[in-house]
Amino acid sequence: MKQTDHISKIKRMRTWANWNMGIGIVVMYLGYAFFAGYLGSFLERSYLFMTLMLVLGFVMMMISTVLFMISGMVSTTSPQVKCPSCGKVTKMLGKEDACMFCGQPLFLSDEERPHQRG
Repeated sequence: MKQTDHISKIKRMRTWANWNMGIGIVVMYLGYAFFAGYLGSFLERSYLFMTLMLVLGFVMMMISTVLFMISGMVSTTSPQVKCPSCGKVTKMLGKEDACMFCGQPLFLSDEERPHQRG
């Protein structure tokens, strides 16, 4: 079973962007569904509500696009290290991060590594 305690910073940013994109699309569809009367007659033919929902969904999708762009630019300049657990090459942000594949905590230098018990 995959460990979910540690997630790579780049992977976490991409996950947030992906969820934001999906929620933005759902918000826009809900705005249209209420406008068309599919989900009740309370907000049927409410141009203001539909416009608000479409703009909100569009803004959420633009934010996710910016997050994807930032994660891509950061990914090109981040150092690559080999994970000691799975042996795959992964990218790190900062001095400590997690492996993108197995979630193993990684550190760039040994002198800053916290003491482990056990």
